[in-house]
Amino acid sequence: MSENQVFWLISAPNLQGADIFDLVNQKTAKENSLSENRKFNTPSLRVGTLNSLITLNDELQKIDTLVEATTKKIAKQLVDLVGTKPGKDKSLSINGATIPQYLQQFVWDDAKYNLKLSLQEIVDKISQSVSKIDDDLKLKSSEYSSLSSSVAAEERKAGGSLQVRSLNGLITQDNIVQTDYLTTAFVAVPITAEKDFLACYETLSDYVLARSAKKVAQDNEFYLYSVFLFKKFYENFKNKIGEKKWVVRDFKVESEKPTQERAKLTEEKKNYRTGLIRWCRLNFPEAFMAWIHLKVVRVFVESVLRFGIPFDFQAILMQPLKREDKKLRDILFEQFKYLGSAHISGKNEADDSEKFYPYVYIPINWEQ
Repeated sequence: MSENQVFWLISAPNLQGADIFDLVNQKTAKENSLSENRKFNTPSLRVGTLNSLITLNDELQKIDTLVEATTKKIAKQLVDLVGTKPGKDKSLSINGATIPQYLQQFVWDDAKYNLKLSLQEIVDKISQSVSKIDDDLKLKSSEYSSLSSSVAAEERKAGGSLQVRSLNGLITQDNIVQTDYLTTAFVAVPITAEKDFLACYETLSDYVLARSAKKVAQDNEFYLYSVFLFKKFYENFKNKIGEKKWVVRDFKVESEKPTQERAKLTEEKKNYRTGLIRWCRLNFPEAFMAWIHLKVVRVFVESVLRFGIPFDFQAILMQPLKREDKKLRDILFEQFKYLGSAHISGKNEADDSEKFYPYVYIPINWEQ
């Protein structure tokens, strides 16, 4: 099939002496080449009461939207992790089948959604399982994002300017004076402001040792100077430096080398990413299959409400060719207008989800 990832799931009552699928396929595929069509297998679900069907039908659109959103979030997370374009990632498969293949070959999973359950019980089971997946995804995505931020912060420290990068490895014991009364301040000064700094640092605060400034390190933008002063005036000196738009770097000898910390975080992120990819590959099929089973419930409920009992309808999976939607709608309207009434139109300009057609129409839109 084509790369188009938009499908229409429609249904209409069978006619005596005529196969509804053959009629639709003849008009839309064979005569006009507007879509690719397959019969879609729908099981005999438990109908229940009319009131229960009406109540459930009102809920289904909302639940469908939530399940779709979760399924697409997992897909997007997986695509982001493996670095492929939406629709191109082979990880987005359902038990080895592509999305079109799964839809074409759809068989109701009675082991997961037992046909003896009521429609409401099936929908509740789908909703609860996907809600749990969604909660897990939010937690895992948040944790991975936090790890990524930590790694990025460490990388900025390592590769940033002297205003922000770690000073470990740049400062040695020879650069530090630390006694009961004296301490060392490390000042990051823009290269362009060096003369100004050297001319005024001794007088910015009381008890700064004269001629104590020593250049410790430099990069393309800044010099790092050490300055000796009395401990009790350290904060005052720091504030005065700040008023000049320079930065005093508070320095403490770290127990672990920055490179080791970065390596540890990077490895942790890598391992978490691997685990998250595995989780997405396991849970994407679960969410997608739940979504399609929900679509089947919607087709069944709307068909029974629309066409009555005993139910005898045929569901059809259609994959419209791009830019042929209008022609396809017109042909389907002509085919099924006998089912409708005066307020039903195939030419409604409203949003597609709000249109009402003489046949049952449920969209499956996998365009991301």
